[in-house]
Amino acid sequence: MPHLKTAYAKYQGDPNVAFLLISIDEDTARLQRYLTEMKFPFPVARAAAVDAQQVMRFDNIPSTFYVDRDGVVRYQIGGNESHGDSPARVSWFIDQLKSR
Repeated sequence: MPHLKTAYAKYQGDPNVAFLLISIDEDTARLQRYLTEMKFPFPVARAAAVDAQQVMRFDNIPSTFYVDRDGVVRYQIGGNESHGDSPARVSWFIDQLKSR
């Protein structure tokens, strides 16, 4: 999560970049404690685990998705990947979209 916070701090004013965390945690109190402790500066949405699995095709493994303006997933990694949430990866993604 530190990489994600750093990336958010760098790109929060960029109109071409948006951040959204989606939680499938069913324990509302536990989720709220975690969000308070981590002090996320970006929006966090909740989805039912069943919906997330059926509609978004992900499970309880942390995942990173980079989605273009048309809703097409252009980059996806499941689990912990040290560079997936880094500002450099966000820059790479933006450059890829600009070159299209």
